[in-house]
Amino acid sequence: MRIARTVAAVVLTTVVAASCASDGEPAATSAPTTSIDLVTGEVPPPVEPPPAELSAAQLGGLRFTDVTDVAGLDRERSTRELLGEDGMTGPVSVVDVDGDDLPDLFLPRTGDVNSLYRNDGDGTFTDVAAEAGLLGPNPQFGTGPTVFFDADADGDQDAYLAAVGAESDRLYRNDGTGRFTDVTVESGVFQPPPTRLRNGDQVHGLDVADVDGDGDLDLVVVQWDTAVPENAANAGAQRQAASGDQRLDRFGDICAGTAEIRSRGIPRVPGEVPNRSRLWINDGDGTFTDGTAAWGVDFTQILGFTPVLADVDGDRWPDLTITGDACTSQLYRNVDGRRFENVTASAGVGTDENGMGSVVTDVTGDGAPDWLITSISFPTEARVCPVLSSINGCSGNRLFVNDGGGRFVDETDRWGLRDSGWGWGAAVEDFGNDGTRDVVITNGFGEVDARRPEGRSFTRDYFTYFLDDPTRFWVRTGDRFTEASAAIGLDHRGIGVGLAPFDLEGDGDLDLVIVESEDAPVLYRNDTPARRWLRVRLDDPSSPGNRSALGAVVTVTPQEGADPVVTEVSTGGSYESQREPVVHVGLGDVARVASVEVRWPGADEPQVLRDVAADQVLTVVRSPVG
Repeated sequence: MRIARTVAAVVLTTVVAASCASDGEPAATSAPTTSIDLVTGEVPPPVEPPPAELSAAQLGGLRFTDVTDVAGLDRERSTRELLGEDGMTGPVSVVDVDGDDLPDLFLPRTGDVNSLYRNDGDGTFTDVAAEAGLLGPNPQFGTGPTVFFDADADGDQDAYLAAVGAESDRLYRNDGTGRFTDVTVESGVFQPPPTRLRNGDQVHGLDVADVDGDGDLDLVVVQWDTAVPENAANAGAQRQAASGDQRLDRFGDICAGTAEIRSRGIPRVPGEVPNRSRLWINDGDGTFTDGTAAWGVDFTQILGFTPVLADVDGDRWPDLTITGDACTSQLYRNVDGRRFENVTASAGVGTDENGMGSVVTDVTGDGAPDWLITSISFPTEARVCPVLSSINGCSGNRLFVNDGGGRFVDETDRWGLRDSGWGWGAAVEDFGNDGTRDVVITNGFGEVDARRPEGRSFTRDYFTYFLDDPTRFWVRTGDRFTEASAAIGLDHRGIGVGLAPFDLEGDGDLDLVIVESEDAPVLYRNDTPARRWLRVRLDDPSSPGNRSALGAVVTVTPQEGADPVVTEVSTGGSYESQREPVVHVGLGDVARVASVEVRWPGADEPQVLRDVAADQVLTVVRSPVG
């Protein structure tokens, strides 16, 4: 969420942070307006809910331990102070680069060379970025989020590195030994760097999937487009002047801007640098074609943060969800692998004010993929939102619950997931291996504006609340989630951005890496008492470009008659983060699983394995057709 840095007035009048309606209509509200003095920082104080008193049974022995120093991850992410959009990046990729079945960590940096941390198998890492050739094309600017995938169908993991500042995104080809070569130009993904550097020329989101069903992986790239809020702010000022009601018509308020965008769009500022968001269609040989226009995706009206390609309507095609700032989150339905159709309004989504992180998976346990979006929450007693720019809101996260057919209902409050702070990366996994999924969101933001009087900071008062933002962890307690971070040792506070779960030591429970904006990452080892578990990895020899079978659906039924755990295989989600294409299922005390069902991409019937032993990484190889 980028902060407007051109506010001139000392006092701004703001309104309640109303939820954005997907059709542009305001949500009902009756709370009074309030004035905020930006110099003295007189804002309504935030209301912190009292910590929940959870029983030992509810906590289930969950425990995390900070092992960052022991692991050797003590290097800071940036060598310089990061302001504005530079401060909204903290990428991490969990990927087995060298094929030794141990998850490695790639940590891109801003204003410095990258780190590729090879997992040494004993809880420690060694930085091998230099010998791998992944230090980055231009350390002056740095590297944004990175996605590893087999771009050329030769059996190893290549790397697409997003640009920071005046640079082109880069595609690096893996030679099969973990050494990478820049093939950006010959692959077709080269975009000329911006003619001028400005805060905002940055890609924040990447994801891969086989959108056209041809057996290779296509790529979506999403930029936070600065031309959208600049025009929206101008339009808002004009509306405010015309109305005469002295109301700050911010872009996120009652979705006035969203209605305008979706009806006729907002023209770009003349002379602006081009939007860098793209849908790259894989040609099958490591080259790509720009399919953005042909597939009907309009990135020019989205302040994009996190794209996730996932089948939300059950038709076996990966749809495109995009979280966007200032009411620009959107859902595109994949129409038979030929084009995308914007169904944001009809699907019941798009009401989040400042969508940033994103997880598409079954959160509620009914088998359908829900959509969890992280955002900004600043709860006050009077439900008044102290907004400091034309595009900020603070009505919190969203949990859109899927009816199974791609229509969603906002059940954020019912499940207790609205307030986490300034949300970024997220994960929904069974960290306790007790058979229920938990939710974790990392949070934080803050920056200094040297032009403020006496060097005063936007972080003062309202923003100070987010400087020491805790990472939040919710456990499932019946029909809702209850926050339990402090009780389980997850004591991270600061500006957490990227977040990814992974099994550090191969012991069957999920650990956590949290990437801070400027400081060193934090690694939490999961020390929860041992329970049964199963991890499912797929191998599809019939699709050399998608051997991990991204888009396949794995259904694990622990016991006959029990509710199944349904998961689509992917590597996307969270925020600027990539996870392994492995399905993790906690089993409690179940020693043998009744069935594991794999619905492979393009297959009419599932492949079923029965009576599967727990406590293993199960590799399922696709059965030959016929």
